[in-house]
Amino acid sequence: MTLSDEERRAYHREYYKKNKEKLNRQARERYQKNPEPVIKRTTKYHFENKEWRTEYYSEYYQKIRLEVLAKVDPDMKCAMCGCDDTRFLEVNHIKGGGNKEHKNPKVTRNMILLIHNGKRGVEDLNLLCKACNSLDHLERVYGKTGLKVV
Repeated sequence: MTLSDEERRAYHREYYKKNKEKLNRQARERYQKNPEPVIKRTTKYHFENKEWRTEYYSEYYQKIRLEVLAKVDPDMKCAMCGCDDTRFLEVNHIKGGGNKEHKNPKVTRNMILLIHNGKRGVEDLNLLCKACNSLDHLERVYGKTGLKVV
């Protein structure tokens, strides 16, 4: 009795589900014994598929970014001027201190990924458009400037 391609795929899927830990352990052991072929193969793959990977990860990051913006402010609008164009919205520290947080070498500098992975809360954050975020920074450094975003 021969299996069709679909039956064979279903069988392999089930086998992988049942033996996932064992298969992962074996793959890890093979890699630890001889990592060069794996490194060579993955490096070749990355170079051959650079355009596709760049596009894929760009779209994936944008999806994550929109989810995080919605976590910070469900309305997804600038807290100062009301801009709702998500291309211009940025995550802002309400009381400042973002630079100190970025300089921490133990934590990734990407605020979006920290929030997405649940490693950082959003209580002390809000959304500002790029212009309002710059103005907010200038007012922290130089005091009230009298400048307004129109």
